[in-house]
Amino acid sequence: MTAAPGAGSTPEDGAAAAVDLIDAHVHVWDPRRLRYDWLAGTALDRPRLPGDIDDAGGAVRRWVFVEADVTPDQSLDEARWVAGLDWPGLAAAVVAVDLEAPDAAGRIARAAGLPLVRGVRHLLQDLPPERLAAPRLRTALAEVARAGLVFDACVRHPQLDALDRLLTDSDGGVTVLDHLGKPPVDQGLASDAGRDWLTALRRLARHERLFVKLSGLPAETADAQTLRRNAPDLLRAAVDLFGPDRCLLGGDWPVSTGTDGLTSTRAWFALVRDTVGEHAWPRVAAATARRVYGIDDGPDHPAAPAG
Repeated sequence: MTAAPGAGSTPEDGAAAAVDLIDAHVHVWDPRRLRYDWLAGTALDRPRLPGDIDDAGGAVRRWVFVEADVTPDQSLDEARWVAGLDWPGLAAAVVAVDLEAPDAAGRIARAAGLPLVRGVRHLLQDLPPERLAAPRLRTALAEVARAGLVFDACVRHPQLDALDRLLTDSDGGVTVLDHLGKPPVDQGLASDAGRDWLTALRRLARHERLFVKLSGLPAETADAQTLRRNAPDLLRAAVDLFGPDRCLLGGDWPVSTGTDGLTSTRAWFALVRDTVGEHAWPRVAAATARRVYGIDDGPDHPAAPAG
């Protein structure tokens, strides 16, 4: 594999050594127990369990689980399976809920009753614009907010304007944009597609209850050299628009990082740290995730989801 980005520094170096790290986007799955159609024929089609997670050499001790696109009929089973895992570092969970289902309100309520569930995700990527504009989805987002949960929005960059309209029309709560809205990493910020992404992201940043995950870019590019060249500009643009108090750090293991990802969690976190700077790093590395997902800062400092 080509040398990983940020290989010359690690999250433990210098001032970052004492900084708490929360990986706000990690997946686990077990195809022997649950069905993940998208894994078929890929190198990822095998169990990925908490003990396998790339923890950046022990620097990460707390994680936010994000649903892994299990078949819709097993979404609650996946959430219950994760809740029952031997995973002391699990700090919060974003579980799958079909927000287009007629009984979406009941599904949201059942998910909210599970341990450590702080958010829900209904994959929006690749949905046509009319699906994102449907009244049923707006109504469901309002139910998510009433349940006190966060909505993780996973879209591709051509869908960002549709997401902006959805959030504008919704009486929703806190939303987290996964993976910077999957920008065109290969083309870079200076390309036509990159400028369109930036324009759409600027509009989205006006939503004060929208946060953005600095995650997922390794899965959106062809090679590590391109990632090193183009990711810093994209990360910097997102932090400039949203500010570090609205940015979260995520590894997106095992899709983006780890043995089958483009780079390691340690190298990805180092690239993000080098880009955002030491002053912003503590907020990006943990503080924003604690606030957004209601992660305890310790036994004497319980947190509540941002709202």
